[in-house]
Amino acid sequence: ALGFATSGQVLSLAVAAGDRVAAGDHIGRLDDAALREAVAKADLAVASAENSVAQADLTLRELLAWAPDETAVALAEANLVAAEASLARAEAQDAVAGNNLTSSRVNLTQAERSLADAQENYDTAHDPAREWELNDPFRSERLKAEREATERGVQQAREALDVARAQYSLALAGLNSDTALNAAASVISAQQSLEMARRGPSAEEIDGARLRLEQAEISLAQNRLSLESAQAALAHAVLLAPWDGTVLSVEVAAGAQVGAGTPVVTLLDTDRLEFHTSNLSERDLRSIRPGLPAAIVLKSYPEQTIAATVVRIAPQAVGTLGDAAVFTVIVELGPTALDLRPGMTGRVEIAGEE
Repeated sequence: ALGFATSGQVLSLAVAAGDRVAAGDHIGRLDDAALREAVAKADLAVASAENSVAQADLTLRELLAWAPDETAVALAEANLVAAEASLARAEAQDAVAGNNLTSSRVNLTQAERSLADAQENYDTAHDPAREWELNDPFRSERLKAEREATERGVQQAREALDVARAQYSLALAGLNSDTALNAAASVISAQQSLEMARRGPSAEEIDGARLRLEQAEISLAQNRLSLESAQAALAHAVLLAPWDGTVLSVEVAAGAQVGAGTPVVTLLDTDRLEFHTSNLSERDLRSIRPGLPAAIVLKSYPEQTIAATVVRIAPQAVGTLGDAAVFTVIVELGPTALDLRPGMTGRVEIAGEE
């Protein structure tokens, strides 16, 4: 009985009962879409792990091969000077921005007060209690002029307040920029680069690089094992004939769900048929041993003799014949062109020893 080495759904079967197959012939296949996807993912994981190992190895080699480089030191020093200059400029800009913010805040406060004063003058000029002045020939023109002036004053004060607010927002944005912080970070980075260029990697850094390489190599080994497992599972989705033979029966149909080892077909090895005796008396056992030649004549071919060889004797009796127990002797058939089928009967003559 043959079955798949993994579980899944039977996608196809290529044989039927009675078919002759040769060793390696295709018998059936499981649905392997998920298995192929698993192989592709595992392959990508191996490629990524290999890249990590290469990078870790390169880093470690660079640390171990480090030597003082005057050019690198000079470049690091120049970078530090440039970073410090940038920090000084940024701090100066921040100082200017702070002054601009203070000035803009004062201007904004003044503009707010000016608008309040202009609004108060407007309210005074447009006080309903002064409407009677419009009917007074001596006061009418003066009130009209006063009202027009206060309207212009309110409009101008509002415009001045808008300008002051805009200037304050610009000053505030300039003060809140991260120019100085970024410049300070650049100085720290340049200082670290200069220190590295002067002293080289520390023992702790080298040990850390070695550890990262070891971890990357372990991860690569694990991913390779996963890939091999996925490839094996994919290979197990195909069932091949392990020997030449005849399909006696097909146990499942396409579309069936099977587990690992579930019988799919029963394949008979017709090239290594055995003949089993049914009436060898215990009296003859002493003259029988494995390796003795034998001759078989089957009822289907009474005129033909098949050469055979004793291969083993069953350890336990299978019955009695008269007053003696009988044992099964297993005889292997030699090559023959006869069409032999399981279940045929006949007789065997064994050249026993005296």
